[in-house]
Amino acid sequence: MATKKWDKLKLGLFVLAGLAALIFALFMVGQNISLFQSSYSLSARFRNVGGLKQGNNVRYGGIDIGTVKKVKILDDTTIQVDMLIKKDMDRIIRQNASAGIGTDGLIGNRVVNIFPGTSDSPYATNGDLLSSKLKVSPEEMMETLSKSNRNIAEITEKLKFTVNRINSSEGLWKVLNDTSLAIGLKRSLSHIEKAAGNAEWMTGDLTTIVGDVKAGKGNIGKLLRDSSIVIDMGETIGILRKVAGEADQLALHLDQFTTGMDQEIQRGNGTLNKLLKDTVMAGNLSRSLSNVEKGTAEFNENMKALQHNFLFRGYFRKKEKAHMSQTQSP
Repeated sequence: MATKKWDKLKLGLFVLAGLAALIFALFMVGQNISLFQSSYSLSARFRNVGGLKQGNNVRYGGIDIGTVKKVKILDDTTIQVDMLIKKDMDRIIRQNASAGIGTDGLIGNRVVNIFPGTSDSPYATNGDLLSSKLKVSPEEMMETLSKSNRNIAEITEKLKFTVNRINSSEGLWKVLNDTSLAIGLKRSLSHIEKAAGNAEWMTGDLTTIVGDVKAGKGNIGKLLRDSSIVIDMGETIGILRKVAGEADQLALHLDQFTTGMDQEIQRGNGTLNKLLKDTVMAGNLSRSLSNVEKGTAEFNENMKALQHNFLFRGYFRKKEKAHMSQTQSP
């Protein structure tokens, strides 16, 4: 009897173990975790995983290569995703590869997409942290589209209001229907075209002038290109500087002479001081000049008297005839 109970107990334990194994296997299959395939771990960090959870697929180039092992929050801005990757991918995924959160289809489950790196980077090993790649989520896309729709609706309303104002504006339609406006605009365009032609002509002349100057033609070209002119100008400037120096010295001498004369006058020395300050000498000088003037007048009267004297009359007539002949001769 005891043996039968023991057999039933062993049978029950065996059934429970089988059920547990079956449940575990179903759970692992549901989580896409392989029990009989070797793998290694890679991680990536994101700000937002958009509903990604343990067991979601990991893809490389659109092919499932592993599953999400764990999703954990590191801090208020960082979420780390640990992934189990098939062992045969250890010679394909490189350390500079990047990971991004995607969607299986349009509205399917979240997946982790691994994007290839460059060939100059070493291969990723167990425990490496891949860089994350931001991707716009469908919710963000829908929110952006919603904002765009609202903006378009607002712009449409404003455009409609503007068109209505244009249609109801009599002044604008008068301007548009005025034929003289088109004639004036055409005339203005013609003037602008002429001005552009003149500007082009002036530009051509300026180009020619600049070319001549560069070639050394003309006075400006010679001045810029001829070294002898530059040397002559340098010598001329040197002479002008020398003359300016001599003028400065002359001005200095004149200033010294004037200063000396002023000092002599102030001290009461010299002839000039006597002429300026001695009234007796000034009076004598004035009387002397008056006497000279009177003597000159008397001498002139005596000479006129001699001209009328019969002894000297012939001499003065001959002298006058000789003077007239010299004046009339060519």
